[in-house]
Amino acid sequence: MKDVRTGLMFSPVPTEFVDAVWPKVSEIMERSVKTAEGKYKVEDLYPEIMDNQIVLWIVADHDRDDEIIAAITTRLIEYPQGNSMAMDWIGGKRMKDWLPMAQESISRYARDHKCKYLEGYGRKGWDRWLRKYGWKPDYIAYKMELNYG
Repeated sequence: MKDVRTGLMFSPVPTEFVDAVWPKVSEIMERSVKTAEGKYKVEDLYPEIMDNQIVLWIVADHDRDDEIIAAITTRLIEYPQGNSMAMDWIGGKRMKDWLPMAQESISRYARDHKCKYLEGYGRKGWDRWLRKYGWKPDYIAYKMELNYG
């Protein structure tokens, strides 16, 4: 999908083109993946994308030689009472410019895959961006690191 007002394009990346964008995508996703605090590294995403476990989406700026400015990964989740599409990793810049387009495209993709829900994971600060699209906080997650020794 392309937004003529901003010159930005939002699109899933077919696996045969992932290698062409991976160097820039991995750089963009680094900060996002670091929030997993050791559970994931950026290089862990690549095989999941190539095995079609997750879908890589990019935002490219057509007015700047299709520079990749943001990336998102999504995955389908089967629940007994209705499937969901999760957005696990989001990174990049100029979110206010591309978020409306991403919301529309991802919602359409999820509906096409018979999903009942969209879900995303992130910091509390995401609330200010997502609430205007109808997103609501669902739960709080806790974690504890186990020490050995």
